[in-house]
Amino acid sequence: MSRLLPMLSLICFLPVASAQHDLAPLRQALAKQSGHKTVSVKLRQERRLPSLTEPIKNTGHLWLVPGKAFRWQLGEPPAQSAIYDGKSVYILDEKKKSAVRHDADSRKVKPLLLTLGIGEDASFEGLMKAFTVSGVTQKNDRYVAVLVPKKGKLKRVMQHMTLQVNLKTSFMERISWAQKDGTVVTTEFFPPVINQAIPSSRFTFDTKAYTWE
Repeated sequence: MSRLLPMLSLICFLPVASAQHDLAPLRQALAKQSGHKTVSVKLRQERRLPSLTEPIKNTGHLWLVPGKAFRWQLGEPPAQSAIYDGKSVYILDEKKKSAVRHDADSRKVKPLLLTLGIGEDASFEGLMKAFTVSGVTQKNDRYVAVLVPKKGKLKRVMQHMTLQVNLKTSFMERISWAQKDGTVVTTEFFPPVINQAIPSSRFTFDTKAYTWE
């Protein structure tokens, strides 16, 4: 999983914690995403590791059937992919032709599933059960919320997650999280193509073409 998620830099303005938070923009964005039939979107990613002086950057593409399936692909041509088929997440190294399978509940892939709105915790109500909102802020047409895991598997792997919403479109345009090991991963999404037909083959792969780890 650590190889899969190079991402963009941290958001340049961080929310300040307060006693009360306006969470309506976050609720609206999550509800809007869950109502789409399909999402196809280009992305940029950056991953900052404590052991490296320079961030690892990449571009990619996401195909998503909200709540059901996704293919998250990095590199041109593809170098790494993650595929969710409704049951398991498969991490594929397209260069080495190796593959790893993770249960959807695994803490190694849980942040990715949350990012894509998959699983009980990905709904607004689920997020409020799994996270504490440490702060929100609004700057021009951007709304940012910082969420801190309360307990369990997420708290063991993640320090906090930051969500940025475009208030004009209710589109989740940037997501970042900081891991316990000091790694910071950020994804920036370009404007998506919504409800365009995506072939089911996009969410499958030839299992015999990979060496399984």
